[in-house]
Amino acid sequence: MNFTITTLARSLAEYLDPFLPGVQMLEDPAQQGVEPPCMFIQQRGSDIKPYPGGRWLRTIRLDLTYLLDYNLTDLRQQYNKAAEALDFCMETFPYSDGTEAEKLLHAYERSTDIDDDGLHYKFELRVFVEKPVDAVKMQTQTVNQKVDQ
Repeated sequence: MNFTITTLARSLAEYLDPFLPGVQMLEDPAQQGVEPPCMFIQQRGSDIKPYPGGRWLRTIRLDLTYLLDYNLTDLRQQYNKAAEALDFCMETFPYSDGTEAEKLLHAYERSTDIDDDGLHYKFELRVFVEKPVDAVKMQTQTVNQKVDQ
């Protein structure tokens, strides 16, 4: 299974639609023509640690940003409502890259910040991965050169 921000955004959009209906999910905040309400995901950092057996624990820090129209009179209340909905449903969520069956991912270190820019729902994913094994490179080659007459 491959893990990319694009496939994560797609999986989250499908999963969060019943909890936040009508919200457009984007993978990049710089996309032109975006109208609120919308949500986008950004990677805020990652690290990888070796474990026995050739496995590696990859920790990926993410920020799910939810934006509404700035002119709403109850903006803070709507952000609080969305934060509660996210906290309720984001402990685990299904993920698929489209090639395999869905797997549940667990969100760690979940926190919410509401500021003038919007609602920032921050969390970490911790996923065990394996590094691909390089193919054995050719070390020697025997060449028999013959000239046909």
